[in-house]
Amino acid sequence: MKILHNEKARFFLGGVAATLVGLCAIKSGKAKRLAVKGLAASIQVQRKAHETFQNIKEEAVDIVHDADALEKASYQDMNVEDISENETRG
Repeated sequence: MKILHNEKARFFLGGVAATLVGLCAIKSGKAKRLAVKGLAASIQVQRKAHETFQNIKEEAVDIVHDADALEKASYQDMNVEDISENETRG
């Protein structure tokens, strides 16, 4: 039993055993159903994350638009020309 004393041989035999167990598990219907449920759940999480990102992006655009409008209104209240308009002209 010199093979069992060899570390590489033990890793190889462990890998073979893990592969055989994995193959049996994959072939079972229960494992397939579990894999499909896991994949479906991950797709739902991805869709929800994308939807949330889009909402955040739209809200950020709205905030920037509102800030620009407030800035222009404050310039008009002070009778001062908008600085950003001068930069784009010159």
